[in-house]
Amino acid sequence: FRLDDQLLALPVLDPAQRPIGVLRSLHVMKRSTERYFMDIFDKHSCVELMDPNPLVFDVATPLRAMSDALANLDERLLTDGFIVTRDGTYFGSGRSSDLLKAVSDLQVHAARYANPLTLLPGNVPIDNHLERLIEQGETFAAVVWDIDHFKPFNDVYGYRIGDDIIRLAARVLTQAADPQVDFVGHIGGDDFLMVLCSSDWEERLERVCKAFDAGVRSFFSPEHLAAGGYVTLNRQNQPSSHPLPTFSAGAVLHLPGSFDSARALSAALAEPKRVVKGRTGGSRYFVDRRQPPHHGIPAAA
Repeated sequence: FRLDDQLLALPVLDPAQRPIGVLRSLHVMKRSTERYFMDIFDKHSCVELMDPNPLVFDVATPLRAMSDALANLDERLLTDGFIVTRDGTYFGSGRSSDLLKAVSDLQVHAARYANPLTLLPGNVPIDNHLERLIEQGETFAAVVWDIDHFKPFNDVYGYRIGDDIIRLAARVLTQAADPQVDFVGHIGGDDFLMVLCSSDWEERLERVCKAFDAGVRSFFSPEHLAAGGYVTLNRQNQPSSHPLPTFSAGAVLHLPGSFDSARALSAALAEPKRVVKGRTGGSRYFVDRRQPPHHGIPAAA
C-alpha cells in the first residue's frame, strides 16, 4: 500500500483460491501508525486486519443486480471495489467507478429506446436481447401479450384511462418476471413481449393473467362490470356489444438451435397469438410447443 497510493484494496484468498476477505488501504495504513504495530502483527496472518465480508459477484451477475448491491452499500466502502469469481474461485477485481459508468451507459442506452408511456425497453433492446439469447443457445419462453378489445374501451372511457390500463399491463408483467433472468419489453401500443428464462415460466404466465383480471376491474363502471361489457355504435351507426378488456398471450418455447434470429422467432409467435385470440374467457395464454423440423422432435399440441 505504501508503494502504490492508487491501490485501495487487496483481495484475500484461501488455499483453494476462494475470496475470504479484503484488505483496505485506509484501514491497514491507519493501523500501521499505531505504536508497536509491527511488533504485534509482524508474524500474524493478514486475516486479522481484513474485512471478512467483501463485495463479491459471479461473472454472470447482470449489471443491474451489481448496481443494486452497490446502492445498498455503505458509501465509505465504495472505494474498495469488488471481487469477481467464476465457479466460486477468484477471477479478478473491479472498481466501483467503472461499474457505475457501465450502469450509467446502460441506462442511457435503455432510455433512448424506452417506451415513453411505460419506460420499458422498446423494439431495439428487445431485438438485441433475443439475438443475444439465441446466439448463446439459451432455453427460454418468448411470450407476446396484448390487450383484447382495447379500442372500444378507449372509445368509451377515453385515452387517458386507456393509458392507465397499458401501465397496469406493464406493471403486472414486470412483477411476474424475475429481474435477474427475465426480460419485459413494450413493443408499442398495447403489445408487450416477455422473455422468460425462469424454470417456472408457465406459473408466471398464470400469475400475469390473474393479476391483470383483478387489477383491471377498478377501471370499469359498476354497470359495465355487472353486464360484462358495453355497447357502442359501429361505423354503420349500428349498436355493437363488446366484452371487457382482457390480456392474452401467445408463447413459443425456444430450445438451443430452434431459431437462427429474432426475426424468425417473432414470426413463429404469430401462430400461438392467433390461436389464443380465438378463445374466450378471462385473460389467457397459449403455448406453441412444436419445434422447427430440423430439431427432429415430433409436433405436439
